Amino acid sequence: MFNDIIVKNFSNPEFAAEIDNATNTIELGNPVCGDRIKVQLHIEDGVIKKANYAAWGCATSLATGNVFCSHIHGAACSDIQSMDKANIENMLGELDPSQHHCLEMLHKLFEKLQHTIAVQ
Repeated sequence: MFNDIIVKNFSNPEFAAEIDNATNTIELGNPVCGDRIKVQLHIEDGVIKKANYAAWGCATSLATGNVFCSHIHGAACSDIQSMDKANIENMLGELDPSQHHCLEMLHKLFEKLQHTIAVQ
């Protein structure tokens, strides 16, 4: 049902918190299932200094927020801009068909982040 990546990131969400000094916020939802993820960022000098999230929905969507933040926390914006979509495909591990909407949400989070970085 849940792979080890989902269990680990749902059970021990290292990045589930708010940021007092956030410089950017990315938010998205899935209109079909109602899942929602809000990511707060603190970007400074071309580096994502902090990335934290809040999520509402299924266990996989909550884990998706943590996986996303764990991959971008401390990353250079230039690395995010050049990230290959194939790398994103593997971040959540093998998913059941009912969890595939979370992979779509993960792709959209990266797209929104790349857009955010581009307009800074």
